[in-house]
Amino acid sequence: MKTTYRKKIIPLTILAAINLCIGCRHADVVQDTPVELNDSSAAVLYILNEGNMGSNKATIDLYDIAADSIIRDIYPRMNPNVVKELGDVGNDIAVYGNKMYIIVNVSGKIEVTDLRCRRIGQIEVPNCRNITFAAGYAYVSSYAGPVDYNNPEYKQLGYVAKIDTTTLAVVATCTVGYQPNGVAIAGDMLYVANSGGYMAPRYDSTVSVISLDSFEETQRLTVAQNLESIIYDSIHNTLFISSQGNYNTLPAELYRLDLTSGNLQGLGFAATKMYLCRQKLYFYSGDMLTGNNISYGYLSIETLQRTPITLSNSAEIRMPYSIYVDEESEDIYLTDARDYVTPGVLYRYDKNGTLVSKHRTGDIPGHIIKVK
Repeated sequence: MKTTYRKKIIPLTILAAINLCIGCRHADVVQDTPVELNDSSAAVLYILNEGNMGSNKATIDLYDIAADSIIRDIYPRMNPNVVKELGDVGNDIAVYGNKMYIIVNVSGKIEVTDLRCRRIGQIEVPNCRNITFAAGYAYVSSYAGPVDYNNPEYKQLGYVAKIDTTTLAVVATCTVGYQPNGVAIAGDMLYVANSGGYMAPRYDSTVSVISLDSFEETQRLTVAQNLESIIYDSIHNTLFISSQGNYNTLPAELYRLDLTSGNLQGLGFAATKMYLCRQKLYFYSGDMLTGNNISYGYLSIETLQRTPITLSNSAEIRMPYSIYVDEESEDIYLTDARDYVTPGVLYRYDKNGTLVSKHRTGDIPGHIIKVK
C-alpha cells in the first residue's frame, strides 16, 4: 500500500497541463497524485461523489487502475466554462457507446460527457435517479415531483424518461409507481423498482414492468416495501431486487425474481448495495444510519450460497457507501462516506479482501464506473 505523499505534474494525452493542488490531508490516505495515462486506452474508474443535498458539491474523481493513483474533482478542470460545475447530488453514472451519463438528482439534469469527462450536453429530467440503456435509448427513472421527505400524502407518481442517445432528447415518458429507483432491462422489458421513499410509513412495494416496444406499463408486481436496486442476471433470467424495509419493524431483504417461472423468493438477508460480477453478486449490508453491524460477502448466482468476505481493514471503515468489482482482476472497490460531510475514501482490495490501497475522494462517494 502506498504511504508516501507527493505532488508531480505528468503530461497526459487526455488531460492537457492540469495543475494539481493538494488540499488538507488525512494521514492515512494517499492524496491527489496525478494520474499517468500514456494513451487513451488506459483503464480508469470514475467515482461520482454525491455531495450533501443543498451544497452543490457533486464531484467526479478519476482513478487510474494501473498507476493506483487519483485525480480529485476532475469535472471542472475538464469543463472550466460550465456554470456551477456539476451540480447538486450525483446519483448515478453510466457509459453507453462513447458517452458518459451523469445523473445529478436535485439539480434535475443528466450531464453527458465524452469518456474523458468533457461535456457534450445536458438533459433536463426532474428529480432523476437511475439510468440504463437499450437499442440507442437511455431510460431514466424520475421521482417527477419535488424533494419532500416523510410525507405520507405525497401524490406525485414517478415516471421513466426515454432518451434518444444521438439527439439527447427526451422522446417519451411512462408513468410508474412512487419514487422509482433502480432500473434494469431483461429482453424487451424494462423493470423499475418503486420505493415510495418520500411517503414513510406508506412505502411503495412494487416493480413496474414496461414494454420497450410500446413504452407502456404492462404490469406492476408486488415485491416488498421501499425498493432500491435491481440487477438482471441474463444467464438464469432472474432479477435481484433489494428492499430497504421500513427502517423500524420491517427489516431490509434481498429478493430473487425468476422471470421464467414468476417465482419470487426472499433470500433472508439484506443487500444495501450490490454488484454482479462473474456470476457472483457482491454486497454489503448493515445499518446505514449508524454504521453498525456491517457485513460483506457475495452470493453465488448458481447455488444461492452466501460466502462472507473479511476485509483486512474493516475496523477503520465508518460508513460503506458503494461497491464495485473489476471483471478482469476481481479486485474489490469499496467507498466510505465517513461522516457524510467531509471527504470520503476509496478502498481497493484484492479478491480475498486484503487491502491494496486507499485514496481520499470527494464528499459521499456513491457510484463507480470503469472506462477504457
